[in-house]
Amino acid sequence: MNALVAFGTRYGSTEKVAKEIAAVLSSKGIDAEVLDLRSLRKATASSYQPIVIGSGIMAGSWSKEAQRFLDENRDKLKGRKVALFACCGDVEFRQEQAAEWKKKYVTEVGSKYGIEPISAALFGGVLDFEQYGFLVKAILKSAKKTIEERGADPSKPYDFRNWEEIRGWAVSLV
Repeated sequence: MNALVAFGTRYGSTEKVAKEIAAVLSSKGIDAEVLDLRSLRKATASSYQPIVIGSGIMAGSWSKEAQRFLDENRDKLKGRKVALFACCGDVEFRQEQAAEWKKKYVTEVGSKYGIEPISAALFGGVLDFEQYGFLVKAILKSAKKTIEERGADPSKPYDFRNWEEIRGWAVSLV
């Protein structure tokens, strides 16, 4: 069995999650190929199962590369074992919205492309305001405010990825 773990990322957080998912699948005897959807290499979904597709969330949406992959492969993904995940930087500061965001950022994305995933997950991501440009900082202003309101310092980077949760989800795909 050959799995594909394809991801879209802007700042690298989702790449590390995708690589960890692939490592877990490999440890369970599944050959797992990791594909950065920013690469020039075209990937087709037809020769893989399961297919795991993820993206970081920025300004309320998946990366353009991940969306393009879903669009270009929508027919090949229908009826296949597809799992979807997203990494959202400040989900840990807004746990009360986690279920809503999982629906919006994962389930509804699958529906948009006609995909009924075998599993869907929303993971925390990384927030590091120092690495963002002016426009992204402006977009994330509400996240920064929430971080401050919850007693954290937005001048420090925060890694909200729960590696045990990510590994557990990956195991559930086997």
